Amino acid sequence: MFRLPVRRLSFFSLLVGAIFGCFLNLLVQESLQQLFLNDNLVPASEVDQETESSVQQGAEAYEKDVTVRIREEEDVKRNNEKGLYDKVRVLCWIMTSPENHETKALAVKETWGKRCNVLLFMSSEADTKLPTVQLDVEEGRNRLWGKTREAFRYAWDRYQDEVDWFFKADDDTYVVVENLRYFLSAFKTSEPFWFGHKYKTNVTAGFFSGGAGYALSKEATRRFVKDGYFNPLLCRRDHEGAEDVEMGKCMENLNVSAMDTRDSKGRGRFFPFQPDRFYFSRKITDYWYWKFIYYPPIMGPDCCSDSAISFHYIDPKMMRLLDFFFYQIRPFGIVDQRPAMPEPPPDSNLTAVPWFAPNDTLVIAGIPISKPNQTEVDITFADDAQKTINRSSDYSRYQIHSGTADQRPSILKLEEPIPLLTTRRTNMETSFISKTTVGHVTIKTSAKRFDPEEDSAVMEVKSKNDLISRRRNFPRMITTRTRQPTEATKFSKENIGL
Repeated sequence: MFRLPVRRLSFFSLLVGAIFGCFLNLLVQESLQQLFLNDNLVPASEVDQETESSVQQGAEAYEKDVTVRIREEEDVKRNNEKGLYDKVRVLCWIMTSPENHETKALAVKETWGKRCNVLLFMSSEADTKLPTVQLDVEEGRNRLWGKTREAFRYAWDRYQDEVDWFFKADDDTYVVVENLRYFLSAFKTSEPFWFGHKYKTNVTAGFFSGGAGYALSKEATRRFVKDGYFNPLLCRRDHEGAEDVEMGKCMENLNVSAMDTRDSKGRGRFFPFQPDRFYFSRKITDYWYWKFIYYPPIMGPDCCSDSAISFHYIDPKMMRLLDFFFYQIRPFGIVDQRPAMPEPPPDSNLTAVPWFAPNDTLVIAGIPISKPNQTEVDITFADDAQKTINRSSDYSRYQIHSGTADQRPSILKLEEPIPLLTTRRTNMETSFISKTTVGHVTIKTSAKRFDPEEDSAVMEVKSKNDLISRRRNFPRMITTRTRQPTEATKFSKENIGL
């Protein structure tokens, strides 16, 4: 029997043992690894579900973050609005009449009126539904000044400690109250200011359109009630007269500043007509509005400030529609970029010379303007021209006159002498045409070159009905200036253009 040497046998046993040990070690490791893998193994479908779930959780987290940021921005805006609501306290009083209580006045109450700190409806009859304040003033356009006097006095006596600003509007005026507060926040209510859509006629410093609405500071209101109400030398004491013109004269006598309410780009905030009249209009014509406005107009898409405040001649249906668009439709992602306080207007120091409609072709705010003539009609204002005859528009209630008063007796006897147009005088080499209706009479004057030293006005008064019967058009006052008339030509129809 063959036998290996002891030394070789030991080496062979060692080699076999090493191989067996390595194999055993690998077997143990594989068994342990298999054991652990079986415990933690996840099917492929579950892996996909986990991935989708993670993506969904990430999207939800992102949306939640966006929502939180939007809510934070809305909270900041809401806090700012609430801050202005408490900081800029506005009393709104509405000029209305019994026939409008359930229509126009109700629309104001259900829309923008509820955003005022105090809302009052001034009428000649009591109505518990609105409710109204019954003033002891007769209804009628010629009584609006009386209603205005009594309304401001009523509001001041009862709410002077509760509000900072007193805002007057008609029952067909739509107001964005938040923009009103935003605009007024730049001014001190302790200063004598008033604000609105500025006209240059009748009052040297200008006055504000009653239809567009106007706001008085607390100090301006105090002066009106305490100093002007009982003083006929400062403010007209009876109830008759054009409301906004009389208020302008009163404010001027009380040293209350008629401020520029445009934004820093010269765009308007208060408007005496519907917004489409300014957005779509391109032409400056003989229509009365162009003769009245104090500052150069901007028409077209850039007509109105992004913080516009008011529009006039808004019927109840349109009022509710505007409120729907302003407050219920909210474009996503649009953030208010306006500064915390409005920038000053171009004429913040009230040094601008009143603007006059041009006689020659030129460009205003990028719009070519042609020389106006009597037959030219602005398509966007043509409807209002005819309505003026039927409803006695703003223009017909202003007593507009130019130049030096003529002391000669007129054909029709008037209770009072016709007041003058007190616009700032400028020597104009060009001629101009203006027309108006005063109460129930139409005044026509003619004049060419304006020379305060050499020229005087020649006037004749004719009945309004006679003018309308001869010409179915918007009544205007035609003004032509001539040299000093002689005795032979004082009332010559040839010299007054009839």
